[in-house]
Amino acid sequence: MKQEKIITFGEIMLRLTPPNYQIIEDANHYDATFGGTEANVAISLSQFGHKTYFASKLPNNQLGEAAIKYLNANRVDTSFIKKDGSNLGIYFLEVGFGVRPSKVLYNRKNSSITTIDINDINIDQLLDHASWFHFSGISLALHDNVRNFIYELLKKCREKDIFVSFDSNFRHALWSIDEAKVVYQKIAPFIDLFFANPFDAKHLFGIDGEEGLEILENLLSKTNAKYVFGYQREVFSADENALTGYLVLKHKTIMTEPIRFHIFDRIGGGDAFAAGVIHGILKSNFKDLKFALQFGLCASVLKHTLGGDAFKLDEADVLNVMNRNSKEVRR
Repeated sequence: MKQEKIITFGEIMLRLTPPNYQIIEDANHYDATFGGTEANVAISLSQFGHKTYFASKLPNNQLGEAAIKYLNANRVDTSFIKKDGSNLGIYFLEVGFGVRPSKVLYNRKNSSITTIDINDINIDQLLDHASWFHFSGISLALHDNVRNFIYELLKKCREKDIFVSFDSNFRHALWSIDEAKVVYQKIAPFIDLFFANPFDAKHLFGIDGEEGLEILENLLSKTNAKYVFGYQREVFSADENALTGYLVLKHKTIMTEPIRFHIFDRIGGGDAFAAGVIHGILKSNFKDLKFALQFGLCASVLKHTLGGDAFKLDEADVLNVMNRNSKEVRR
């Protein structure tokens, strides 16, 4: 497989998690790691053998340096991270159990990335020889400065014929639907592949229709994109779910069989899915989309068994689950 140069852009944050299923109000210490959707995707793709670059802006202090070391340790190139400002975004994760769901509390206002300027990173150099650019709706929600930087990236990707994937990832805690839909519809013409669901199509991209998978075909017909990937989640409890993957093409929808599993850490499951799909597509040179869908779904299921934000297992581990050999001890 050709080693592709894949670019992601977004915010990496410090993640603080009370141990042993504690609630935030009762915690007196936290497990610390780093996380952020585009950084998670870059890390997973590096594990699958791709050359990945994470572009961002981080504070020029010990926290920013620690985040860069974390990315470098996971084989992600950080040469296009601008170091300036003083604040690193933080989020607190309260892990649910049984009927009590997990909760996320953000503390990321005025973080360094919100001050990013178009001159902070040389976009032409960043995209030189790149084959794929991936970003998410979370980044779009952060600030006008971030949105303007992404707009310039998308224009350059179009000029350079770079494939663009977008994970809708709408977060009510960051902005309203009315604020988001204006921005989502502005970036939609630049997208080649959506990670999205029927809610996104109707309420964010303004597509008419019922909220079934059929509306995602309408999303394709109204944009330049060729693919919509996603999954449906069935929740039995906070620590037991099932996922069913789908791929929507024009006039065709492909579904996987559901996979039921227990959860150790749910955060990052969507990012592992996105990374798995991207890897599957590139591995088959767009020729085996069913493999890409199944690979992405199994990567997501596996991520739910790992602590931390990012999926750090390799291709063989995902193929092991796809072949239903996951319960055997590998010696």
